[in-house]
Amino acid sequence: MIEVVFWIILYLLLMIIFVRAIYSVIKKKQVPLAMIAILVIISVPMVSLMNSIDRPLDISEFEYLARELKHGALWAIFTIAGYLYILVWFILSLKK
Repeated sequence: MIEVVFWIILYLLLMIIFVRAIYSVIKKKQVPLAMIAILVIISVPMVSLMNSIDRPLDISEFEYLARELKHGALWAIFTIAGYLYILVWFILSLKK
């Protein structure tokens, strides 16, 4: 049940940040950074989902991501870097 709540909150936040990025593009504020945020918001969940499909059933998605990150998998690095970019961009966009 906790995992379901986590995914609901995560995707709601991604939708809010996506709308915020589109708003920034329309208002012509930080357009290049907002466009990158839009691309990252679309691509990171898809990459993460496509690679998590192969995970063993006995571990969670987060454990699988952490394990793959330790092994240096490019998709895991991209996923972590993407989520960090989204978080930093959103916080900075709220300050301006």
